[in-house]
Amino acid sequence: MEKIKRRKIEHIIHSLKHINEKTSVFEDVHFVHNCLPECDLNLIDISTKLGPWKLKHPFIINSITGGSDKVKHINQSLATAAREFNLPIAVGSQKAGIEHPEVVHTYKIVREIYPEGIIFGNIGADASIDMVEKAISMINADGIQLHLNVPQEIIMPEGDKNFTGIVNNIEYLTSSIKIPIIVKETGFGISGEKAKTLSDIGVKIIDVGGSGGTNFIAIENERSDNDFGETFLEWGIPTAISLIETLNTVKKTSDVIASGGIKNGLEAAKALALGAKAVGLAGMPLSILLQKGLSELINYIHRIITELKFTMLMLGVKTLQDLRRCPLVITGFTLQWLNQRGYNTGNYAKREYR
Repeated sequence: MEKIKRRKIEHIIHSLKHINEKTSVFEDVHFVHNCLPECDLNLIDISTKLGPWKLKHPFIINSITGGSDKVKHINQSLATAAREFNLPIAVGSQKAGIEHPEVVHTYKIVREIYPEGIIFGNIGADASIDMVEKAISMINADGIQLHLNVPQEIIMPEGDKNFTGIVNNIEYLTSSIKIPIIVKETGFGISGEKAKTLSDIGVKIIDVGGSGGTNFIAIENERSDNDFGETFLEWGIPTAISLIETLNTVKKTSDVIASGGIKNGLEAAKALALGAKAVGLAGMPLSILLQKGLSELINYIHRIITELKFTMLMLGVKTLQDLRRCPLVITGFTLQWLNQRGYNTGNYAKREYR
């Protein structure tokens, strides 16, 4: 148990050094300015529907931590911030709590602070149905994230090296668990082909978790002091690219969450304009919380909400549905990638304001 607690603390410590080291390539996605917006800030509505949930704001405080007494205060503060804005929040991987009941309180604090909130559990996609049900029961979860983190596990000395049977397990859990399942990458992105696989087996919510946020290979490389991670520091699909590939291949019945290095309301607006139903935030909230405190985290969330509304005002759109009709121009590395992969980026530029 002490090794698990130490790992949880080390992840937090090292994550502060490796946030936004890479780009999520949203700088390659450009709005076309609307000089005649005919819009009033007071009339802008940023509510969204994700799965069965109607959300006042399209932001989620994504999974970060739990499993050690020394990180309990982080979940407590994150839950407080989420409650302030009525945002969904996810806890970190609950495997430690399932295997070691003495740390369950580090997860349950989120429900205690935010009893009325939409709270997501979190467990590996290889978990048994018994583990998933225990994770759900632990925090009375409204939804459960099944996380994918193959590169991190490979570099982690104590990590798994066998990933067979994951697709079948996700399909089984999706058909067996009664609450919504969210399949979530943790910093390496989801390709169009694999997004289609997930959608085809019944996954209704996919979080792309692209490259551009916290670099877990760098974290594990530093934890283990080995050279393997150096080779793979640039591994992954940047968030904007992963989002576009995923949105262009999943069924219309699957909702997509954009996460991975999204730093401000403008980048969130780009993700939502591309078609994401919500935006996950983790690295930035953690960094602000630990370095500046809870009040600054609350200020940060207020700022990105305001930035999103300002972006919509400059585009002359009142709802996120209208935002998804705004023309977008895609350039640079993102354009080259998508063209080689066979995605028609010209369709985004031909969209019209309404």
